[in-house]
Amino acid sequence: MNERTVNFRTIGNAALDLLFPPSLYCNCCGNVIDESRTYNLCDHCIAHIRWDGSPVKDLGGLKVLRCTEYGLYERTLIFALKYNGKTYIARDIAQIMADRLSLAEISFDVIVPVPMYAAKERKRGFNHAALIGKYLGRLVSKPHLAHGLLRMDNTLPMRGLSPTERSQNVKGKFAINEKYVKMLKGKKILLLDDFYTTGSTALECYSALKRAGAADVYLLAFAAR
Repeated sequence: MNERTVNFRTIGNAALDLLFPPSLYCNCCGNVIDESRTYNLCDHCIAHIRWDGSPVKDLGGLKVLRCTEYGLYERTLIFALKYNGKTYIARDIAQIMADRLSLAEISFDVIVPVPMYAAKERKRGFNHAALIGKYLGRLVSKPHLAHGLLRMDNTLPMRGLSPTERSQNVKGKFAINEKYVKMLKGKKILLLDDFYTTGSTALECYSALKRAGAADVYLLAFAAR
């Protein structure tokens, strides 16, 4: 997919937003709502999302925070963003994350999304984690480095892999973008992703950030098991 195709897709999504404003429909089920609904979710869906308010957990030095548990409604939201082109949902997920950060009272310096492999990102037209990170950065007034981390090689889909296979699948596949080393060294990093399962991807990203001199790394995931 070339740059012109990606631009046309972006323009197309913007046009759809004008024709079918996202605040008219529930992000999760598509039922008609009004603009007063929190996160653009209907009463039914917001009541069935399993919100999480537990403390930060430590995973080998990586501090992990989630907004929700992983389930049907949470997966539906992310899949609508990633695979159905409903990029406007990124704004509401960013708001959910901003509220979660406020509740946890976490301080950090810069947002870095988990990267996609470049060819895969070009094919989809966007990196969903980076899109969420862009809106989150605006909400919390923090810099967002969309390409602070790089995925050096393509990986297999994680679904269906065992924990050991997941770890091997991503081992050594992430590196710091040299352009941003000075912006990351000595800083508290908020690593951003949609799902967190075994932590294999997050830990590889954490290792790359620590090698670049990051002082501390938090992972904020929208949903986690």
